[in-house]
Amino acid sequence: MVRTPEPSGEPRQRTYLGQLGAWALAFGCSVGWGSFVMPGTTFLPIAGPVGSAVGLIAGGLIMLILALNYHYLMNRYPDGGGTYTYTWKCFGHDHGFISAWFLLLTYMAIIWANATALPLIGRTLFGNLFQFGFHCQLPTT
Repeated sequence: MVRTPEPSGEPRQRTYLGQLGAWALAFGCSVGWGSFVMPGTTFLPIAGPVGSAVGLIAGGLIMLILALNYHYLMNRYPDGGGTYTYTWKCFGHDHGFISAWFLLLTYMAIIWANATALPLIGRTLFGNLFQFGFHCQLPTT
């Protein structure tokens, strides 16, 4: 966000997305694509249609609660913000610091979980193209 002064003297936020930001958004969308494939390939065979639907609805309700909280905070604090800024303004410096560290740890942990979607994308798009040579097969017991 960049603040540009208005003729009235009031700063106005102007959003922009650079080339690096666009590539990061595209990469994030492709990695997050696994969340749309997994319900059909993993959840459905294990939990069945009812279990899959209940899980997706429960996840959607949780996301709705988070979205409503962010909507409230964005209306209350209209300047640029995020989890750290909202926590700092509502609860003070200590809570803001702790929430920022937990958010950083969460982002660092989820990168590796999302990276596991890359082979799934490759297998779906290219099929058996990259499956050649020796493959280790684990014994089944």
